[in-house]
Amino acid sequence: MLNDGHCTEAITIYLQCFQRTLENNALIDFFAQLISEPCFDQLRTKEQLGYLVSAEIFCAYGAQGLEITVQSTFGLDHVNRRIERFLDSIRVSRKEYHEDER
Repeated sequence: MLNDGHCTEAITIYLQCFQRTLENNALIDFFAQLISEPCFDQLRTKEQLGYLVSAEIFCAYGAQGLEITVQSTFGLDHVNRRIERFLDSIRVSRKEYHEDER
C-alpha cells in the first residue's frame, strides 16, 4: 500500500575524482571534510530540501569520488538543480579566495 501522505525520493550525485593513491586519498578526504558541513547547512538547514542530506567519499573498483545524497519530498529535478547550485557556489568561493590572495 502506498502512503500518499508522505512521498519521498532520493537523488545521489556522484563526482568521480581520480585514481586511488595515498596522496589522492588524502585530498578527497580533506575536500569531503571541507564541504560536508556547508552542504548539510545549505541543503538541509537553509533550503530544507529533505531530512537526509549527506556529502561523503565513495570508493569502488579502484576509483573514488564525492557523493552527495538528498532524500526529499521535492521533485528530483528541483533537488538536482539545488545540488548543482551548491557545487557552483563552492567553485565561486574558491575562485574569490584565490583572487583575494593576489
